[in-house]
Amino acid sequence: MTQNGPVGGQAPDSRGVYSISVASELSGVDPQMLRVYEQRGLLSPFRTDGGTRRYSSRDLERVAIITALLGEGLNLAGIGQVLALRAQNGQLADELGELRASTGQDRQEVRRLRQENKDLRVEIARLEDPDAPTGDSPDTRSGNTGEEPEESR
Repeated sequence: MTQNGPVGGQAPDSRGVYSISVASELSGVDPQMLRVYEQRGLLSPFRTDGGTRRYSSRDLERVAIITALLGEGLNLAGIGQVLALRAQNGQLADELGELRASTGQDRQEVRRLRQENKDLRVEIARLEDPDAPTGDSPDTRSGNTGEEPEESR
């Protein structure tokens, strides 16, 4: 077990496999700048028990984003804010998706409970007055309430 948890339980793109020199070569970013990004909290590479940095594919994607934002004129503090806002946006989108999914289930449950409530009220009325017509009789379902139409009155 290391600082970032067991390697076996990590997704393939989040497993730290690249040394700093390989990550530097793949990303085109100087190793010292990778260290600076880590110091500023923009990157969190995996650390071995010996303290060696290991970069994942996800880390390299993040370096590419940092590089693009630097190219657009943002400084490292601004990039930190952008990355934090993107992470927060992703979390909110996930929460919204969960809420939408649960809302659909909740609506179905409310409909079911309303129908059950209606059925129970009909049953209670039937038990309280066995001679009273129930809402389930063929006459009430077809719209015939046993009353004469207004024209014939």
